[in-house]
Amino acid sequence: MEYWTQLRLKASNYVRRNRKKIIILLILWLVVIAVEYYLRNHQVITLDPPSTTYNPYNTVMSNDQEVPKEYQEPISNLIDQYFNYCNNGEYENAYNLITEECRKKNYPTLEQFQGYVDKVFEGKKKIYNIQSYSTVDNKYIFNIRILDDILANGTNDGYYYYEEKFVLIEENGEFKLSIAEYIGDEDPEISVEDDNLKVEITKKSIDYKTETYTLQLTNKTDNYLVISDNTIANEISLYLNGDERGPLNMEVAFFSLAPHSKRTQELQFTKFYDEKVNSEKLIFNKVRVLKEYDWTKGTTQENLDNAIDIYSFEIPIVISSEK
Repeated sequence: MEYWTQLRLKASNYVRRNRKKIIILLILWLVVIAVEYYLRNHQVITLDPPSTTYNPYNTVMSNDQEVPKEYQEPISNLIDQYFNYCNNGEYENAYNLITEECRKKNYPTLEQFQGYVDKVFEGKKKIYNIQSYSTVDNKYIFNIRILDDILANGTNDGYYYYEEKFVLIEENGEFKLSIAEYIGDEDPEISVEDDNLKVEITKKSIDYKTETYTLQLTNKTDNYLVISDNTIANEISLYLNGDERGPLNMEVAFFSLAPHSKRTQELQFTKFYDEKVNSEKLIFNKVRVLKEYDWTKGTTQENLDNAIDIYSFEIPIVISSEK
């Protein structure tokens, strides 16, 4: 009897001294039991990593659009041939792969084209990757990323790359390249006039990111006509489906006409070729008809107070084809 009494006392003392340890062990034991029960009664689902298959002919701007199968190999071969010629310094062969319009507009001589290649390739061997970007009016636009060929050059200066858009255009039954993001030129033959001013749009030049309009203007009056001198906000706009964009090349330009004079003026605007909106009209928002004007000072308050007229002049733009 005394033995059991001593045993219980020792057990009681042990529990009192180690109460915290015992509680922690009990909690851990219960957690193990709970986890084992959960795993035994619930199916564990494992997820496969997502597929990241690279397809250079899936169009970035339209997930459900792809370059037609029959064009993929000819386009790939053309771009590859172009890079091989450029890497090997065969400028004339590379030049002959460019569309006639692109050569005429941007590189009318072989020497000018060589200057472009030397600037892009930097005298090094280059590698590239391609990705179909968009398709508009049967023009296949590819994003081209150009990188140093580290193995061929034997250098490791980092991973600098250069990007531009190549446009693949069918010309005389075969694909040709339009490089440096050049799309093409149009001759709109648009003419608008009022009692003061006559404006003719003689050319529209389209790059991937911009539209550039060449205007021929005639002042029909004995007065000065001021269209833009950066003294009034929003003097010139390109209107696109409710959006108005200012010209990129007029930040410090003075655009005015002396009495009975003519001038040619280019206006360049941001307009991505694959945007889903069309250019609708050019707007001269504040044409100022003035008796006197000093372009070195710009339009003064005195000019505005004595202006013969201040009005808006609109030039509708004819779109040659729907995009």
